[in-house]
Amino acid sequence: MTTRPVRFVRVAAGTVVACSLLIPGAAAARQPRGGDDPPEVTREVLVQTAPGEAPGFEMYLVRVVIPSGGSIAAHYHPGTQIAQVQRGTLTYRILEGTATVLVRGEDGGDVVAEEVTGPTTVKLGPGESVIETPDLVHEAENKGKKRITILLSTLLPTGEPLSIPVES
Repeated sequence: MTTRPVRFVRVAAGTVVACSLLIPGAAAARQPRGGDDPPEVTREVLVQTAPGEAPGFEMYLVRVVIPSGGSIAAHYHPGTQIAQVQRGTLTYRILEGTATVLVRGEDGGDVVAEEVTGPTTVKLGPGESVIETPDLVHEAENKGKKRITILLSTLLPTGEPLSIPVES
């Protein structure tokens, strides 16, 4: 049996600032907040591994929290990313490219997958997801009164950053 290293990473409070620099626009996210919101957008790498089935790639599981009024500036990912909203309603803007958006059907029914091409804006609520490819330029905003929590799974070429900012 071959074992592969799995790295569990916890981001300490002092490192949140460094991690937030990886999120485009995170420093600008110091907006009014409510309740239990963090003061700015945060990204916490929960688990990272180099899967043996995908040589030359790294896989991440990440939690992003966007406070009320916070935003993430235009960016793209150098690999494929799946994002699911766990809490709140995300205003998600596709600036360039096409994303697969998985939203609940009418009356909260079955999840429906739809290819959405930008420029356009989509609202994603709890349990709804988006699949992002490397050619997708997008940004996000929390227009609600409570924080948004998102879980991300990302597969990137080894050594690539989690996101790359784009000047808008």
